[in-house]
Amino acid sequence: MRKYILFFMLGLFLCIGIQGSAYGFGLINKEGVRPDAGKYKSIIEQNDGVYIGEDKKELYLTFDCGYENGHTQAILDTLKKTDTKAIFFITGHYLTSAKELVKEMVADGHLIGNHTYHHKDFPACTNEYILSDIQQLERQFKEEIGVEMSKYVRPPRGEFDERSLKCLKDNGYKSVFWSLAYVDWHKDKFNGNQYSYHQVMKRIHNGAILLMHTVSKDNAVDLEQIINQLKNDGYVFKSIQNVI
Repeated sequence: MRKYILFFMLGLFLCIGIQGSAYGFGLINKEGVRPDAGKYKSIIEQNDGVYIGEDKKELYLTFDCGYENGHTQAILDTLKKTDTKAIFFITGHYLTSAKELVKEMVADGHLIGNHTYHHKDFPACTNEYILSDIQQLERQFKEEIGVEMSKYVRPPRGEFDERSLKCLKDNGYKSVFWSLAYVDWHKDKFNGNQYSYHQVMKRIHNGAILLMHTVSKDNAVDLEQIINQLKNDGYVFKSIQNVI
């Protein structure tokens, strides 16, 4: 406990006063149009990052897992039923509190990405803290699950700057952003009426990297219809390894 408290206090110290040219990643999706990251594009691509795939009928399914809300099992069941692979970006809290689900993700052939241990915004932290936080999750993942974690990192809340992305690149990591997202992170809100299905369908585009949150009941309920419809429309779901 004392060791944890000291690490936490050190993290707070290292995450003060580092703010530089910080960006909050986000894109405007127009129906049927591949979004352009604008000023973010060169920063991301020059630092071995990605936010969209090639202009082909290929899709990349990604999930952010900060904490468990009772819907991940349904998502995993749907992925297995539809023979679809995804990457799950987990935090330290998720690994600790939902270890059996993480084991199932690995057993089912999904990739596990690093969403950092403590989920702190990169621009506010030193390079040393960012690396220590990522590597803490890697070590615990290896100890708990028995395999190596992938080198794919999703910056918490999509917050980044050139320095933090370069730090990741220089240490062998690849930053993964997204080109399709919608409001699906409110854990106690269920919209119903095929909310997630309609949000995806009106934004879908070639090479889309879809960001979804496992806390969403809407995603759990609509995922099978989303996947089946997209496959019927000629899209192929691929691993993020095919694009970066």
